[in-house]
Amino acid sequence: MDDHTKPLERQANDKDIKFLLTLLNVDLMSSSWILNAGKYTIGRLSSHQIILDDVTVSRNHASIEIINEDVKIYDNNSTNGVYINGNLIHNHASIKSGDQLQIGKFQLLFTKV
Repeated sequence: MDDHTKPLERQANDKDIKFLLTLLNVDLMSSSWILNAGKYTIGRLSSHQIILDDVTVSRNHASIEIINEDVKIYDNNSTNGVYINGNLIHNHASIKSGDQLQIGKFQLLFTKV
């Protein structure tokens, strides 16, 4: 664990793990977040489920919503935007397994488990 991220911890009763969000930055320690159905907020604040602690990330940067196999990421009017596979999204976009996300200086890989 490093000073930049705080991963979610897997619960003992998590039997239906669906997705994994993995930090790819080479210069940072590895972190992953397990994502089931639901909504996950992303930003610098400690109240978020996915904390990316760097000034390049807005306090309330984005959110991911998972409903069955449908996954969307929402940009919450962040300063530096949200990128999927190098393309800036506008408001929201669908994401699928294998997509690379960029939020501030953080590169993340979204995969289905």
